Amino acid sequence: MNKAILLCVAIFFSAPHSGWGQTKIQITRSDTTDFVKGDDGAQTYFLKGNVALKQDVAIMFCDSAVLYRPQNTFEAFGNVRVKQADTVLITGEQLTYIGDQRTFTITENVVLKTPSSRLATNVLKYNRNTSTAYYLTRSTLERQELRITSDVGNYNTEYDVVRLRGDVIAVDSAFKMTTDTLLYYPNKNKYSFAGPTKLEKDSTLLFCSEGTYEADETLLELFGGAKMKAPKRYIEADSLYYFLSTEDGTLHGKAMVADSSEGFVLRSSFIDYKKYPIHVDAYYPVFYEQSMEGDTIYAKGDSLVIRSALDSSKNVHLYSKTSFFSSDFQGISPHFLYTEGAEELALYPSPTLWSGKSEFGADSTALKLNSNELDSLFMVNNVTIVTKTLDSLYFDQTTGTRLNGNFKDNALANVRIDGNAQALLHNVGENGKVDGSNKSSCSWMKITFNEDALERIKMARDVEATYNPKVTTESDWLPGCQPNFELRPDKSSLTLPTRRAPAPL
Repeated sequence: MNKAILLCVAIFFSAPHSGWGQTKIQITRSDTTDFVKGDDGAQTYFLKGNVALKQDVAIMFCDSAVLYRPQNTFEAFGNVRVKQADTVLITGEQLTYIGDQRTFTITENVVLKTPSSRLATNVLKYNRNTSTAYYLTRSTLERQELRITSDVGNYNTEYDVVRLRGDVIAVDSAFKMTTDTLLYYPNKNKYSFAGPTKLEKDSTLLFCSEGTYEADETLLELFGGAKMKAPKRYIEADSLYYFLSTEDGTLHGKAMVADSSEGFVLRSSFIDYKKYPIHVDAYYPVFYEQSMEGDTIYAKGDSLVIRSALDSSKNVHLYSKTSFFSSDFQGISPHFLYTEGAEELALYPSPTLWSGKSEFGADSTALKLNSNELDSLFMVNNVTIVTKTLDSLYFDQTTGTRLNGNFKDNALANVRIDGNAQALLHNVGENGKVDGSNKSSCSWMKITFNEDALERIKMARDVEATYNPKVTTESDWLPGCQPNFELRPDKSSLTLPTRRAPAPL
């Protein structure tokens, strides 16, 4: 009797129908079947034991089921399994299926498996027309060592895309991610987030508002303000393109790199950064800070290049309209080249420097450091020194071909000028007023400074001197000694006051 009923049902259901929504549910297996026909023509099938039903490419298995005709729906109970085109398997304990809509709801210990992942939840709704599963309770998605939990979400099994919302937490052996809105592509192991996101990987923390993370490549593309904290390093930018495994990438818009192991802080509108070996390019405008022993050099330029030398030290080159500031020395120059291994700062061509009350000029200049403290100064060709008198109303002047200077406690202590050295010095009377000037020339001279002021001059070989009882005017100045103290950089012009200092690492 049961076999006859099944044969009749199979023949009845096998009639051709057009459109997925019109496909009838077929009974392909059942240990026992009870058939009840209502007065209104409705048909109800009670199926028990090893039940199997089919609609197009989907096959449903369960312990028992109730099939309703002509509604084309059924309810399934116990060990429910749904196979969708051999790529998706969904299991649970109870299922309600609407055949004309090709949708179902499955509950209790629900698990959705695809070739790339496993989803566990309590209630799942699945639309076979769109190949999309929906869940509204706290659920867990697993892929290899990865576990993602969320409050709500949907999973398109055809395109392998998972959309998650509400307290999303993704954890695997390499990282932990928290966000409120996440798109995950299990087959690609790729994440896209569209809300406040925190990513922890090893000892690195990342924060952003939106972006993507390709986990297998460790590639981050972050937008809407990105921040990264790592041991001895802090990075932030409007947007960030960065490989975590190789520690390199590009920063765009209000970008900053603070690298305490290298002793620098860099701010720019664009930075191309590689941690090791250090490789940095930055473009207009560039603000650079280099820590020194007990001091910091602040510098600005249109572009910057930092490269590792063979001894693992770094070379820093600022280009075009550069200026720098330290507590004891300031300057402007087309090029600013700091060689960390040699502890030398080269400035060229025709830089202008200031220290205390003195202004220095030459065709090229080199500042030598020793243990990150100013040690000596070298200037070549067209050397000029202009020093304000004690009353700051007049300027003592010195010129020559070459200059060698020495620092003490980061302050200029003395200089020696060689090659047609000339000097124009003012006499200061006991009343503190200037009462004339001396103009002299010699082969070389040595100038000693005290508390930023010219204290003593020693001249040697072929010394010639004349005294002028009148106070000098601009027409009396030595060639090239017109002062430009108004161009002297200050710290505020070389920093970005709107930038908040990075949190301690």
